Amino acid sequence: MLRFFIVILFLAVPACAQKMRDDMTPLGLSYELKVLEDTQTLAVSMTIVNAKRDRTYIAMPNWTPGSYRPQRFGEWVSNVKGKDTKTGQEVTVEKIDPLTWSVDTSKHRDVKITYEIEPRRWRFTGGEPKVGRVMTGMHYEGPATFMYIRGHERGTPVSCRYVLPKNWQVANGMLFDDDPFFRHAADYDTFVDCPTIVGLFDRVKFMVNETPFSCVFWNPQGKNKWDIKKFARTVVKPIVTEEGRVFGSYPFPRYVFLFTVSRFGGGGLEHLNSTSIGLSELAMAKNVRNGGAITAHEFFHTWNVKRIRPIALGPFNYRQENYTKNLWVSEGWTSYYGSLSMTRLGMRSQEQYLSGINNGIRRELSKPRRKEHAVTWASRDIWHAGRVREKGSRVDYYTYGELLGLVIDLKIRDVTDNKKSLDDVMRFLNRWFAERNVGFEEDDIERACTAISNYDFSDFFARYVDGTVDLPFAEYFVFAGLKFESTLLQADLPFPVRPHSKGLIVGSPRGSGLERGDIIMAINGKKMTDTTKFLSDKVGGEKVKLTVRGKMGKREVTLSLRSRKRLVTSLKPMKTTNRKQKAILKSWLSAHED
Repeated sequence: MLRFFIVILFLAVPACAQKMRDDMTPLGLSYELKVLEDTQTLAVSMTIVNAKRDRTYIAMPNWTPGSYRPQRFGEWVSNVKGKDTKTGQEVTVEKIDPLTWSVDTSKHRDVKITYEIEPRRWRFTGGEPKVGRVMTGMHYEGPATFMYIRGHERGTPVSCRYVLPKNWQVANGMLFDDDPFFRHAADYDTFVDCPTIVGLFDRVKFMVNETPFSCVFWNPQGKNKWDIKKFARTVVKPIVTEEGRVFGSYPFPRYVFLFTVSRFGGGGLEHLNSTSIGLSELAMAKNVRNGGAITAHEFFHTWNVKRIRPIALGPFNYRQENYTKNLWVSEGWTSYYGSLSMTRLGMRSQEQYLSGINNGIRRELSKPRRKEHAVTWASRDIWHAGRVREKGSRVDYYTYGELLGLVIDLKIRDVTDNKKSLDDVMRFLNRWFAERNVGFEEDDIERACTAISNYDFSDFFARYVDGTVDLPFAEYFVFAGLKFESTLLQADLPFPVRPHSKGLIVGSPRGSGLERGDIIMAINGKKMTDTTKFLSDKVGGEKVKLTVRGKMGKREVTLSLRSRKRLVTSLKPMKTTNRKQKAILKSWLSAHED
C-alpha cells in the first residue's frame, strides 16, 4: 500500500509543477493623456498588460515629492471605469479607500482604466480655471494626474501618449524619439517626476558643456511681452554653468526649465531632469534677474535632494508621510547655494548678499519660540505644520538650514587653511550617494563634514543641529573678515522710520502729531540715520524730543517711546583683516576661474 501511495504522489508532481511554473511575461504599463474640448479637463487612460493576478490595486499618490504635505489626490479623480482591451468587456473597478481602487483582473490579463481629472487650480497658473474660457495650455504635476499600480512604482517601464488640441505642444523631462507626442520613462517614479506643460508656449535652447538645456515659457494670458531670450542666456545659462561647476558634471542627458508666467508668479518645485517655476510677468518686465533666485534654488535641487537625498526620500512611499530630519540640508543648503551662486556670478553684490544673510539671522534670532525644538525637529514636523496653528514662530529649516550651511562652510575653510569648503562636502556626498543611487543615513551629514575637514563636528551638531543653542555667528564670521553685532533694544519710536540722507523718514505715525513722509532731523538735538545706538539704553515710556521737517514746516515734537523688544543686527567687513581672512572671503563669495 505504501509503495502504491508513493507512485501516485510521484505521478502527481509534474502536473502540480506545471501549474506553479512562473509566468515570466513582464507586466506592461502605458498611459494616454487627452485634453478634452473644454481645454481644462484631463482624460487619462491607463493600460495594464499581463496583470497576472486576481486583484490589481491602483492608486493616486497622497503627496507630491518636494511638497511635504498630504494632498489627497484621490479626491481629484472622477468617472473611473475599466474594460478588457481584447474583448471590450467591462471590468469591475471598486474604490476601497480615499486613494485606492481594486480592479478585478481574475479573468482579464489586459485592462484599460479610464478616469478624468476635473478642472483644477494647477499650482503654477495663478488662478482658477474659468468655465467657458478657452485655455492656452496647462502646467500639471504627475502625482496629481497619474495613478500607479501598487507594488510596481519602480522597475516597470512606462510610456505616455499625449492627445492635445490643435497646435498645442508638449514639454517635459521625459525621453522621446521621433514622435514628440509619445514619451517614455524607466518607471513610474521617474514618470511622475516629470512635470509637463501642454499648450502654446515659447522655447529657448542653449548648450553647456555639450549638455542641452531648454527653457519653456507658458503664459496663460497669451504671448510673453518681456525678453525671454535675455533671461535664458544671461541668467539661466550662467546659473546652470556655475552650479554645474560645483559638481563637475551634469547627471542628466538633457534638462528642461518649465516656466509658467503669470501676473504675480511665485512657486517652484524640483525634479530629476526638470523644474517647475512660476515667474511674475511684472517683475520680469522690470528686470530679468528677478527670476534668478528661484531658478538658482530649484536647479541646485537637481543634485541636493533629488540625487543627494535622505534615505527616507527615495524610493518614495506615495501613501503616507516620508519623515526625515535632514530637510535643513536638502532645502537649507539649497537656499545657501542658490544665493551664493547669484553672488558669485555678480547678479547680487556682496553687500546685498551680506544684507540678506543679516536679515535672515535677525529673523531667526527674533523668534520667541526658537529654542523649543531643534532644526531637525522642524524638518520632520513640516508634514504637520498646516494642521495646527500655534502662537509664535519656531525655527525654520529653510533659513536656519541656510545659516548652518554658511557657518559650516566658513568653519571648514578656516580649519583647512582655505583648502576645503562645503563645495567639497557636496562633491563627497554626490560621489558616495547620488552616483550610487542610494540615500544617506540620518547622521551621514555630520560624518561627511568631519571627513572632508578632518575636524570633529560632533559637538557642533550636538549643539546647533540636534540641539537648540544659538549659533555663535560673531565667532564664525571672523573667519572671513566680517564683523557681526547684535543688540536687543527694550524701547522704540512709536512708528516705523527708514534712513534718509537728512535723517529719518516717518511712516504711519498714527496720532503722534507727525505725518507720513516727515523727516526727523534730530532726536534730543542729535542728528542720526540709525537709532540703534541711541535706543540701546532707553526704556519704554521715556520722553524724547524730535526735530521734524515736513509739509507743516520745521517744528519740535515731544513724545514717549513705546516698550518693544527688538533685535538689531549688523554684518559688515572688518576694518583690518589678515591674509587668511582675505583669501577665505574671496574664494567664498567670488566667481571661480576654471
